[in-house]
Amino acid sequence: MVEVVIIESRSASDIFDGRSEGESLQHVLKLENVRAKLFNVCNRKQLQKALDYAAKDSVTYVHFSGHGSDDGFTLTSYDFGDEDDGFVSWQDFDDMAWPKLKGKCLCFSSCNIGKGVEAVFDFHKSFCNAIVAPTREITWGEGLVAFSAFYYRALEEDTSTKRDVSVMNHIVGAGTFKLIAANHRNATFAIG
Repeated sequence: MVEVVIIESRSASDIFDGRSEGESLQHVLKLENVRAKLFNVCNRKQLQKALDYAAKDSVTYVHFSGHGSDDGFTLTSYDFGDEDDGFVSWQDFDDMAWPKLKGKCLCFSSCNIGKGVEAVFDFHKSFCNAIVAPTREITWGEGLVAFSAFYYRALEEDTSTKRDVSVMNHIVGAGTFKLIAANHRNATFAIG
């Protein structure tokens, strides 16, 4: 019974240099007995399969690790010159993920995503329950440390996602991470 799905799409240089935030985060979660499944995706077809898996009822958090911007995120395929340019806009993401992520908390460890990801709620007000995302460029280390603390705190029933994001910002700098709650239904859940 997986509770956290990690979807990672690294650049060619990340792969070559052996950088994987997703693997590290999966190990951190395993230390706390949280069941996490990692998908390494490099194109839209693989992303779609990972999103289909993330739709399972037992999954409460879907974590995206990759390179992003305020307009969307990039899949590895961009670096390999596939016919798919690798860029997933928020409209593309809605087309692929609605209603699969309804009821989930989405976490992005991708630069600047917090500046534009709210657009998913323009397409569907109940796209997901909440989104946690950075509003600036972050390093893999900052993302790993901040989200390790976030998921650790999510093990407790007496905390809130808002407080957990505040802790993340105390760790890596005020205003780095933003909580975007859905207007429709914005409850998040304890894990573990």
